[in-house]
Amino acid sequence: MRVRIPKSVDRAWDWAERHGKALAAVLLLLVAGAGALLLPALGALAAGILIGAVVTLWRTRRSVAALRADNDQLLRDNGALRHALAAVEHGVRKQGSVDTQVLPFIPSEDD
Repeated sequence: MRVRIPKSVDRAWDWAERHGKALAAVLLLLVAGAGALLLPALGALAAGILIGAVVTLWRTRRSVAALRADNDQLLRDNGALRHALAAVEHGVRKQGSVDTQVLPFIPSEDD
């Protein structure tokens, strides 16, 4: 079953995905502010979560960027290899050769 999503809702979700970290920070600041007035322990918990998340993101951003670059390079290499194999296979089939499968030799118990 297909569900149609209105364009305005789709744009709002796209915006929220692009600005997810900022939305989370604002939400935690609101909880921390409200919690500081009502329950100081809740406010301290929200502030600690916010500070911990920011520090974690800040410390891991270089390694995440390096891993993404490695992943992109591997995908490029994989695509180039697939293209080369497809070109070789197309050339071999074009020449009229037949694809065969090598069957393993299994010795019988009589040997």
